[in-house]
Amino acid sequence: MLNVALARFRKNKVLFAALFLFSLSLALRLILIGGKSLWGDEFYAAGLMGGSISDLVSGSFRGSPHPPLAFLALRLSAALFGTSEAGLRAVPALLSAFAVIPLYLFTAGRLDGRSAFIAGALWAVSPYAVSLGQEAWLYSSLACIGFTFVWVADMAWRGVGRACVLVVPLALAGMLVQHLFLLFVAAGYLLYFTYPSSRRVRPAKPVITAVLTAVLYSPFAPSALAQAALRSERISASGADALAFQRLASGVPAVLGRLIPGGLSPEPSLGMLSSPVTTGIFTGSVAIVILSLAVFFTAGGKDRSLRLWAAGVTVVPFLLFLKEDPTVRHLSILWIPLALSSAALYSRFRPAGIAAVLFAGVLLVPYYQIDSFPYHRSNWREAVRLVLENRTEEQEVVILAGQNGGLAWDYYAGPGSARWAPGGETPYQVQRTSGGEDPLVLVDSLLSAGGGVWVIHDMWGGPVGQDIAPGFPLVRRDTPSPHIEVLFFEN
Repeated sequence: MLNVALARFRKNKVLFAALFLFSLSLALRLILIGGKSLWGDEFYAAGLMGGSISDLVSGSFRGSPHPPLAFLALRLSAALFGTSEAGLRAVPALLSAFAVIPLYLFTAGRLDGRSAFIAGALWAVSPYAVSLGQEAWLYSSLACIGFTFVWVADMAWRGVGRACVLVVPLALAGMLVQHLFLLFVAAGYLLYFTYPSSRRVRPAKPVITAVLTAVLYSPFAPSALAQAALRSERISASGADALAFQRLASGVPAVLGRLIPGGLSPEPSLGMLSSPVTTGIFTGSVAIVILSLAVFFTAGGKDRSLRLWAAGVTVVPFLLFLKEDPTVRHLSILWIPLALSSAALYSRFRPAGIAAVLFAGVLLVPYYQIDSFPYHRSNWREAVRLVLENRTEEQEVVILAGQNGGLAWDYYAGPGSARWAPGGETPYQVQRTSGGEDPLVLVDSLLSAGGGVWVIHDMWGGPVGQDIAPGFPLVRRDTPSPHIEVLFFEN
């Protein structure tokens, strides 16, 4: 009787902790959820919200390298809460917050509840995870479904309840959110081998679920392969293929430095050293991640197979840099070994585990003060406002922002406001991999025709400021945020 009561108490304690972490996570993601301007990817998603479901699905396959399911989640968000910044981000906020539950429960099942609580708290308060929930894009869906899949698979291979029934639908849903979900699928199935044969189900169950997932996904495979081929063509056209090891060398420290603070931490460079604050954020984040991983992987005990599994989950995603150029937002799977490691850090050195959570929590203060997307700080809301308040009727507007530039202007200015958007007139069609008219030629031709031209330039490289139109006077230049400039040229 006493044993039953203790088991029930422990179960209720775990559930209470999970609900507390979810509530904390959701609250932190709802704070100032509409405070940041939308950015490029979010404009692409926002533009899909007004059409039919079939237009949304076909547009996502043609104009982006992503399957359609995450866009359907954003469509739900827009239907329930509207198409304002906050409305579009409401469901992503819920998904990012819910992700803490499977992450905590998986860690608690493998280690212990108290240490796992620290891991869950780190996800709840980290600017990285909060930012996923304040972006109208697909990475909150990827993390939520991914963490849930790994937790469910872990239970399924131990024969817990009916967890095996959920393996296939979760795997299929994840693959229809992002092709990188394949990393979560592999991680979930490989968990099977972390249990001794006496504690795991017969091999038939994982084999059958894997075959069933492949069969159900097969109708979508041709579209996925076409998207992958187009992306590979773009990478080749940019010449990035030759930079594989350079990407790996720079990408690993960039991801480690951003896994907790997200976009608050800069890309590692010599220029970073000019700011003690950003240097401290980067160094502190890398130190926490490396220390946590070191403690976990050097721990003794019987769970050697789990540590080997976690090592694979840590290392394999970085190999993507040899072919792709992923950002830390793509690699939320790294939070699974980070959760296990931060829990191990707390178990071994409690003050260090608590300090890691406090470090992440303090970083929310500067995060909330940013008015644009933290990874690429382009305040489109302010840029468009500046033009609308100062433009006269005869003056032209040119948006230099590639595929999503026209969508950005239309979102904040309204679709009836005239503008030129070279490279962004057909955002939901297959995009060129190379060639096309130089957008600066358009600026030059409009100025040559007489009058003034306003330019909103989302700075991803190339000419800036006066160099946009070197033959004409630059009358005004505003920089609403570090990565966007508003220019007014006059002939």
